[in-house]
Amino acid sequence: MSIDLGAGCGGHWLRNSKPPFTLIVIVLGLAACGADPAAPTNDVSAVKEDLTKLQGTNGLIRMPESSSLANGSVHGTYLAARLLDTSFPAVASERTRGELERVLKSAEADLITQLKALVALKRSGSSSWASYGSIIEQGTAALPATVTFANLSGYIDLVDVLVQLEPNARLARLETFDADPGVEHLLSGALMALSNSMYFSNSEEVRSMFPAVQSALPQLIGSSRGKGLNYFRALTAMTNASRSGLGSNDFDKTAEELRTLKGCKEFPSLYRMEPDKASPCSLSISAAMIAVPGAYDFGENK
Repeated sequence: MSIDLGAGCGGHWLRNSKPPFTLIVIVLGLAACGADPAAPTNDVSAVKEDLTKLQGTNGLIRMPESSSLANGSVHGTYLAARLLDTSFPAVASERTRGELERVLKSAEADLITQLKALVALKRSGSSSWASYGSIIEQGTAALPATVTFANLSGYIDLVDVLVQLEPNARLARLETFDADPGVEHLLSGALMALSNSMYFSNSEEVRSMFPAVQSALPQLIGSSRGKGLNYFRALTAMTNASRSGLGSNDFDKTAEELRTLKGCKEFPSLYRMEPDKASPCSLSISAAMIAVPGAYDFGENK
């Protein structure tokens, strides 16, 4: 499934075949905007090896920063499925599929967790995912008609997972809100909206919202204060922000910087959020980096 992200880098372009997701809806936008650097050697085997190291005793994938835990999580498994895509069945065991189905049948699991489990089960190669249509129906029914600042984060969390199971899910309209780039939570909300503009029925309008935040994007991206969450959100926001003044050279430079974040202790194929090579890797960042030019080469093995 391809998702139209709309105007960016001077034209209309498509996001990578994996639909975006919340933290990480964040760097996917660089995919078609960057240069085409020399590709690294094929990474499929290395990623499979690292994810196999992260498999917990319950068959689910652990997060790298929590790799000392015995059991993996639905969220970690979901991210692994998004990272490997069609190669995910190679690291999904019968125990993995059984645990995912247990979560899908549990009355205690929340809707987002069950939707993530269903995406992972589908990508594991199991045909039984089709038996859980009622969960998709619950997700569709939970979509609001209108999104405001108050329910923005919850909406993105839901629709981001749901579109992988129901590509024609009804999109909500975003109502604009005041966003002062000097106020952290308002800045985060505006960047989240811009980064995920394709998830709103008024997507073209959203790309012109928050002019003060758009004007601040060059400074946010060029800041030397570290690579916090808003930095990563700003990366995709800049590809959807018609008033930012940023262009292809900015995208190329950012993609090059992101590629330097590859590798951490024990997991050489995954990516870090921080420049410090001693910092832990992140499955969220790694799954998003698949769309950055030169970050991964899954070649013919994919």
